[in-house]
Amino acid sequence: MKKRLLFYSSVKSLELFKTQKFYQIDIALLEDLGYDVWLSNRIFDSLLFWKYDILFSYFYRYSFFTALFAKCFGKKTYFTGGIDPLDANYASPFSYRIHVLFFKLCYWVANSCIIVSQSDLKNIAKISSLKKKLSYSEHAINTKLFFPDTQKEKLFTTVAWMGGEGNVKRKGVDKALRIFAELKKMPAFADFKFIIMGRKGEGTTFVQSIINKYDLNDSVELKGEVSEEDKINLLKRSKYYFQLSLYEGFGLAALEALCADNILIHSGKGGLANSIYANQILFDIDKEFEDEYLKLCDRLSFPMNRKNNDTDINCYDIKRRKDDFRLIIVEGKSNYRLENL
Repeated sequence: MKKRLLFYSSVKSLELFKTQKFYQIDIALLEDLGYDVWLSNRIFDSLLFWKYDILFSYFYRYSFFTALFAKCFGKKTYFTGGIDPLDANYASPFSYRIHVLFFKLCYWVANSCIIVSQSDLKNIAKISSLKKKLSYSEHAINTKLFFPDTQKEKLFTTVAWMGGEGNVKRKGVDKALRIFAELKKMPAFADFKFIIMGRKGEGTTFVQSIINKYDLNDSVELKGEVSEEDKINLLKRSKYYFQLSLYEGFGLAALEALCADNILIHSGKGGLANSIYANQILFDIDKEFEDEYLKLCDRLSFPMNRKNNDTDINCYDIKRRKDDFRLIIVEGKSNYRLENL
């Protein structure tokens, strides 16, 4: 008989489990491992102890009470997801203290906390010496879907949800547009287009105002929400990808772009500091724009090999995360790779 796994996240709608890529992938992997996955965004469901065997929770602060109830009923509990506010340079002092507290509480009730980025591991090490319940498994993608099989075009791309001006800035879309406007003045980039993918929302007006400011209406296209097939096709066709986020818990879209042999122009924040991005173009958003732009132009003036190391890319394939889940959740063992980090 299949074990039932309660997959919990405090999303506003269960539809997000179908649209957010990291949810989709982990749900599919857990089902492949033989679990009957029950999707929930209600704390109350964890009280229905006869309906599930294992709790798998996304994110920490908003999942603690769900996990506490599950633990009281003797259920195995697992956490995963990026922990952006554990970076004291990113979060406000109040938010940082709250998330430190909740992470420690979650660690207390968890069978394992499955950390998804090296930056999160470093931030955890600053607040606690506890490691016994930590495991490490970075997010993953189906790498085979993104291997380029078409001609590259004169395109920049990025993916960002336009939920509000704050999210647009958090994803660095405003900075990407400023850089693109400057690059368009150079003969080598005069014919390039910039395609921005992502569900439109309140932030779309803000983005359009920047496009108008830099007179980029003929060069920038706001695609809005696109199908997975169309997104993959655009990433295969584009040469450059912007990920100038203030912080990324992991950076799944950046990984997809890298796998599709894009040259990544990134901020190096959070999960973007992972070693797989080391040979890409770092644009330090904390420094003066003019200085960083000159460095960018210098990097772009030399041919870059877009071909990535297949061994490195394969480490981010869904098979590896499935193997991690099998080891951590099914077999209940510690994650051997943690000792090497």
